[in-house]
Amino acid sequence: MTTQTIFSYDQAAKFILPQGVAHGGETIEAAYKAEPKFVQWLAKQMVPKNEAGKQIKAAAQAFLAGPQQTPTQAPTKSSNGHSKPAPKLQARTNGNGKPAPAKSSNGSAQKSNGEHPRIFSLMTNKAFLHFEDALSIGKIKVFMGAYQKGKGSSATVIHYLDVADARVIAFDLAVRGSLSAGKFVDYKGSPKALNGKPISRVLKIEDRGNEAKRPIVIEAANGPGEMTGAGAIKPAGKPTAQVAIFLTRHEARKLGHALFGYIRAWEAARMTLTPPETVTEG
Repeated sequence: MTTQTIFSYDQAAKFILPQGVAHGGETIEAAYKAEPKFVQWLAKQMVPKNEAGKQIKAAAQAFLAGPQQTPTQAPTKSSNGHSKPAPKLQARTNGNGKPAPAKSSNGSAQKSNGEHPRIFSLMTNKAFLHFEDALSIGKIKVFMGAYQKGKGSSATVIHYLDVADARVIAFDLAVRGSLSAGKFVDYKGSPKALNGKPISRVLKIEDRGNEAKRPIVIEAANGPGEMTGAGAIKPAGKPTAQVAIFLTRHEARKLGHALFGYIRAWEAARMTLTPPETVTEG
């Protein structure tokens, strides 16, 4: 029988500080280096007794969900036979304080379809929906496609959702299974993405009401775009690709929880690596 390691709440008390800030305690990285199961316990099993405990748990969850750790190294021995402490374990970053993507066994970053880590996926008999991590540019990537069984994909579309919008949408879907405003429309685009010409990207999320079996509709369209005087891009004619997928309220809530939890973990990881930034609404 395998004996499960049990940790006390008092043992966790010294891990409440932000990573890299010396307040007399240890960092989450140091804890992971010494005992990975301890950090897993902090994140999954430890029941917070106070606000400090909540901070500990959130930091551990963010550490496991966000920055990837380098492999734990055992202590080395010197020529006189005494053990030397293992090198200090640090969260791997991309050089600007932001978490670097995880790496697979062959050294390449673990990314879905060669581009972005996947947050949530849904497939029906006619369409698929993927929400993916594009947080390195402050976006959530929405990748959708229509297909026919035995014939493959007939259309694919991409949209990049601002984190601020994604956070609100995710919260609404997680809590209500619907949108508080009933409908969300987002216009985006790229100035030189379609044969060197502007491309328009439009995302719509709408609630059709309780009478519908699958009331939540997510629709994305890509097509020719036109630059406006303000530097934005608006649709110019009919889209070249358009895909819609229909969700039950339960599926919408699963999407909301997955997306909201992922964003919160990313934000917590950033807080432990870099000072908080002032957010202004314009």
